[in-house]
Amino acid sequence: MIDKDIAPQQSSGIGHSRFSDITKSIDALYDAIRVDKLRLIEVSSPLDLMQIRAEKAEASLKASDIALEALQILQRNSLEIIKSSEIALASMKATIKENDEDALLKQRALDELTKVIEKNTVNLRASSLALSAVNELAFNDALTNLPNRRLLSDRLKQIIVSNKRWESYSAAIFMDLDNFKHLNDKFGHEAGDELLIAVGHRLKQAVRETDTVARYGGDEFVILLNRLNGNLVDAKAQAEVIADKVLAALNLPYALHIHTDEDAVQTIDYEIFASLGVAMFDGDTREENNILDWADEAMYWAKSEGGKTVRFYDAKNSVAQTLTVLYELATQNDIETANHGIRTRQYVKALANRAKQMNLFPNEITDQIIDRLFKTTQLHDIGKTKIPYAIIHKKERLTPEEWVIMKRHTTFGAQILEKAKKQNTSLTDFLNTAIDVAEAHHEHWDGSGYPKGLVGFDIPLAGRIMAIADVYDALISKRSYKAPWKHEDALAELTSKSGSQFDPLLIEALKQEQDNFRLIAESAKD
Repeated sequence: MIDKDIAPQQSSGIGHSRFSDITKSIDALYDAIRVDKLRLIEVSSPLDLMQIRAEKAEASLKASDIALEALQILQRNSLEIIKSSEIALASMKATIKENDEDALLKQRALDELTKVIEKNTVNLRASSLALSAVNELAFNDALTNLPNRRLLSDRLKQIIVSNKRWESYSAAIFMDLDNFKHLNDKFGHEAGDELLIAVGHRLKQAVRETDTVARYGGDEFVILLNRLNGNLVDAKAQAEVIADKVLAALNLPYALHIHTDEDAVQTIDYEIFASLGVAMFDGDTREENNILDWADEAMYWAKSEGGKTVRFYDAKNSVAQTLTVLYELATQNDIETANHGIRTRQYVKALANRAKQMNLFPNEITDQIIDRLFKTTQLHDIGKTKIPYAIIHKKERLTPEEWVIMKRHTTFGAQILEKAKKQNTSLTDFLNTAIDVAEAHHEHWDGSGYPKGLVGFDIPLAGRIMAIADVYDALISKRSYKAPWKHEDALAELTSKSGSQFDPLLIEALKQEQDNFRLIAESAKD
């Protein structure tokens, strides 16, 4: 992707205006710019915000751990002091006699010791209350007051043990709100938070008292269905009934309070739906993380089918479903045409084949790797799904602040694909290539690229190949902010940046393959 050019400004006849009118126009323009900047801050990526909040939550958990330990030490100390003081008090009382010369002195010591006991008793009560409060923060989500990941993990372990003992089945339901990002983009995070609180309340109302509803992070929730029927068929049917009930409860409109441009509060009815993934498990499941990964993957299957539905995890369809979900996710929020994907994958395949023929990278390019490169080009901009819609679809040149946000799509893409890799070990090699393509296709040979500023051969080969294909296609394609370049001009531009932006060896391969690039561009025009 190349920088968007600034469109030339049309003359407005401002030279014929009075000076005072010009001043007012400039002031109005500055005011508009200030408003836009403030709005830009509010339009930060909701998923980015979720990541920040997750980091804050993790920091809070660590702080609560420290606080818990300190309060526990305080309690132990108070108990020891009280215990020792009571022993000393009893001993001193036994030694006091009315006629003792030091009876008065001993009595004063007893009084002081009693005060110590009373003070530490007060401290003990205070630390118990504080311990309870900190314990609440450590195991509950601050926004929804639902159990957080830590308490969820503990409950899941207990349920697995219970299943083992009673030979029963349970289910984990992983839930994600469909298009929650658009709510935050349009109405702000306060409305989003209000919705999350309401969702948490509805979830608790829809399940049984013995079940656990937890906030997993962002707009993701997990429900643990405990002690279902003893055989898998009946347990699955029981879980499906509850999941359908949850889905129905969430589909009803929400009354949200939003702030208008006039800074007034308006109540709106807002509809949002959810995708649910269900994973069944018994007492023989050893890794609780696997259960949540299965449910999470099933949830993505539900999303790939349009959302607003429930899907159960099926290991047999895992690989195919994962690829389908990733490809569909990569097309969300993107301004590129379908032909862009067709062209870039053909450019990548042609360039990689030429590099192999020229023996430029011995042992680094095989037919299998070329096939992976061909299939992963569609995922190169998957991280843009986390970039605000207003920035992705802006027709003018991006501001420096917007570019900072836009450039994060490479890191976001790697994170999305890393998560998919953890859930699908059979796709490790494929997704490793996809990660290299997504994260490194904006790195520059001379180290001036992003996100890591890698230099030369430190940049993954997949990223270096994708960089050439992506920029060539951006140049020869028509955009709202520019006309399409001719093939010769695009080739000259890439060649001029050999050794600065692009791998010199791959540019040599491009020169050999330029006729094929032209044919690909012409055969798959927008």
